Amino acid sequence: MQQDLNTISHESLEYTACPLCATDKPNQNKQFIFEPFRVVQCTACQLWYLSPRLREPEMLKAYASPDYFKGGGEFGYSQQQGSYLEQENALRLTFRKFIHQLKRRGMTGGHLLEVGCSYGFLLEEAAPLFDSLTGTDFDSDAVKRIKQLGFRAIQGGVEALPDCYDLILATGVIEHIYNPIQFVKQLRQHLSGWIVLATPPMNSFWLKLQGKNWPSFKIPEHVTYYDHHTLTELFRRCGATQTIRLAYPQAYPLGMIGEKLGFSIPASLAKYNLWLPATMFAVAARFNTPSDD
Repeated sequence: MQQDLNTISHESLEYTACPLCATDKPNQNKQFIFEPFRVVQCTACQLWYLSPRLREPEMLKAYASPDYFKGGGEFGYSQQQGSYLEQENALRLTFRKFIHQLKRRGMTGGHLLEVGCSYGFLLEEAAPLFDSLTGTDFDSDAVKRIKQLGFRAIQGGVEALPDCYDLILATGVIEHIYNPIQFVKQLRQHLSGWIVLATPPMNSFWLKLQGKNWPSFKIPEHVTYYDHHTLTELFRRCGATQTIRLAYPQAYPLGMIGEKLGFSIPASLAKYNLWLPATMFAVAARFNTPSDD
């Protein structure tokens, strides 16, 4: 997040009930304040969420901007931490390790859909293990690159997916979703196997260590904050019959780690990668039949 939050007009904001259970009783004693925003916790289901939040049409405009992944825009990847492309090596290491975990669990093969595919690093790493690969993204430059790689690309969200998939994968996406139940139910209509969602853990020791400086407080982009309980509850409310918790170790360039922790890394070391625990986790879910919703 690079936009000065103080410049956001109140007309562009909306207050919301809990996106998971619709209870409108946030815990007044548990909140993180980023004026004019607050990250609050639902007293009923324990989900953390942003309220007030930027209205969704305004946020979607930012996701469609070419600057989102390139860095330097109001939202997305910062110039300091490097663009998405500059993190390519670390991202590929992360995706490769995660895909092979899915392989060991028998979740690969057939048709893969990645929601929020960006420039296709995960699709490329997964390609040897699937018969066909499709990616969706709002960024037109990202969609163009996916097509150049030879994969099927869909610009936009999941409202008009044409096919059915054996595995639907979304890493670092669900925390951006304004209506998570609708999102999962839409994916379920196109599913013949597993849905896997990966997201930062709200109960991470990194949050306890860093407080408001936790990097996953990406305001106003991240509108929901999950732990294993609430992400599993999301799947349960959408009709999941089986859920599995998955590890999601993540590699980061040392330069980015230094930036996030507030210290300087020599340029000669900045691009080396280090694995960090507990920055992400994932849950896989399976359903008996497609959703009728």
